Amino acid sequence: MADSVTIPMPTLSTEQIIAAAAEPSSSDDGNKKLRRALVGGGVGKIVAAILLGLFRSPAGVFVRSTVLFYAYYGILLAVAVFGVVEIGVGYWVSAASSSSQRRCIGKRIVWVSVVPIVFVAGIGGFGVLK
Repeated sequence: MADSVTIPMPTLSTEQIIAAAAEPSSSDDGNKKLRRALVGGGVGKIVAAILLGLFRSPAGVFVRSTVLFYAYYGILLAVAVFGVVEIGVGYWVSAASSSSQRRCIGKRIVWVSVVPIVFVAGIGGFGVLK
C-alpha cells in the first residue's frame, strides 16, 4: 500500500467560483453556474472527507487523547454532511427559474463552503507533517 494519497480537489479556481456566484446576465445561465459551483464543491468535499477518513489515520495532535481522535472523524463527518447539504442546495437553487431569494441563499452557501475546505486542508496537512 502506498505511503501517501493524493486527493484531487475540484479544478475550479477561486475566481471561477466567485464568478459563478456573481449576478448573471441571464437568470437561467446563472442558475446553471451556481448549481455547478455548489454541486462540484459539495462532491469535492464529500470525496476528500471520505478519502481522508479511509486512507489517513489521525496524526499529530489527534493521537494525544481519545477525544481528539474521535474529533478527527467527527470533523470529517461534518464536512461530508456539509457537502451533501451543499449538493442539495445546488439542486434547490436551480429548481426555481427566477427566485432571487434562492440565488441569494446559494451564494451565501458558496461563501460559507470555504470553511470546510480549510478544515479538510488542515487535517490533511497534519497527516503529512508526521
